[in-house]
Amino acid sequence: MVADAGEALCAGAGKPLNMPEPARVEADAGGLPQAIRGKRRQPVAYVEDRWRLDDEWWRTGPVSRLYYAVRLASGQKLVVYQDLVTGGWYRQSY
Repeated sequence: MVADAGEALCAGAGKPLNMPEPARVEADAGGLPQAIRGKRRQPVAYVEDRWRLDDEWWRTGPVSRLYYAVRLASGQKLVVYQDLVTGGWYRQSY
């Protein structure tokens, strides 16, 4: 059993879930991910799926992303996306 800490959580005290993390992605000339760099380089075996998300176009900071569900050579599945507004790459867990 977990002991009562005696403190109530307030709004904003918890950590948001599923927040994207910056990623170092090597892409080919067509933009397809070829490798993900972390502590070591992990080659992409194949792209399982690809989809685009364009949302909130009416705001000052629109969202335009191209997602890739990739399978790494190690067998690990990973979702990465390229922010089409800034050009940056991110990984996101689901």
